[in-house]
Amino acid sequence: MTLPRQVVAGRTYLTSRRCTQRQHLLRPDARVEQIYLYCLAEACERYKITLHGFIAMSNHQHLLVRDNLGNYPEFFAHFHKMIAKALNAHWGRWENLWATEQPNAVYLVEAQDRFDKLIYVLCNPVADNLVERVAEWPGASSFGQHLRGTTRTIKRPRGFFREDGPMPKEVTLRIEPIDGFEHLAAKEWADKIAAAVRAEEDAAKARRAKTGRRVLGRKAVLGTAPTSRPRTVAPRRKRRPHVACRNKERRRQELSALRGFRKAYRDARLRWIAGESTVFPEGTYRFAAFGPRGHGAAQT
Repeated sequence: MTLPRQVVAGRTYLTSRRCTQRQHLLRPDARVEQIYLYCLAEACERYKITLHGFIAMSNHQHLLVRDNLGNYPEFFAHFHKMIAKALNAHWGRWENLWATEQPNAVYLVEAQDRFDKLIYVLCNPVADNLVERVAEWPGASSFGQHLRGTTRTIKRPRGFFREDGPMPKEVTLRIEPIDGFEHLAAKEWADKIAAAVRAEEDAAKARRAKTGRRVLGRKAVLGTAPTSRPRTVAPRRKRRPHVACRNKERRRQELSALRGFRKAYRDARLRWIAGESTVFPEGTYRFAAFGPRGHGAAQT
């Protein structure tokens, strides 16, 4: 059994998910980008999720979101389902689009942690030596909206979605500044992001100069087959972080609280299995409505 997820309204998360077998099923083209942006904007509106940043790489994606209502598992289930259906129709395939492992969600504790992960998300194509500058990435990315401070209207893609179906004809994609930087004016916020991105671009360029490595380039990225995948062996059995926090003392507190939640959940679950009425700890997400002997199982 996987470890229980603690879902608490108001938290900000960095989430990641890769495509099945690391195939390039998110490889950028105009229709893929439209599908991705449309499904993302629609899911955020549907579940009242605040979107802080995103990047769709060729074989994986990252989101930075605030879970306002404590429903991010529903948000991700819907978003990933719609992406998979629409892209499978686009590529003419039927199998699972996403890897079967559970998507990772890392709780970002403090403002600086959120900002660091936002820059990490935006600079993914540069860190992976795919393009030299973040602005050169041809796929879906929130970088442009951070700089311009604008929303985007995305029309419903053709192909999978019915003209008379329940999905809206168009949606609005909004990017909000991360919590903790409300004191900055819009231009100050955009300049801060641009400066941090430039620093990462320069650092990547310096690393390439030392190693002699070159970027793949925008044209090569666009020419990659969707069924291709990296030649490297995927890392296995690595740690999956659940909390990110620079402040060591705060990180220790948050990890201790997470361990306490897991223990309380495990104890409550054992009581529930034994047929006892029990209250699950705060952050329990939709465990069960009734116990095996008809006893109500309180939920939080």
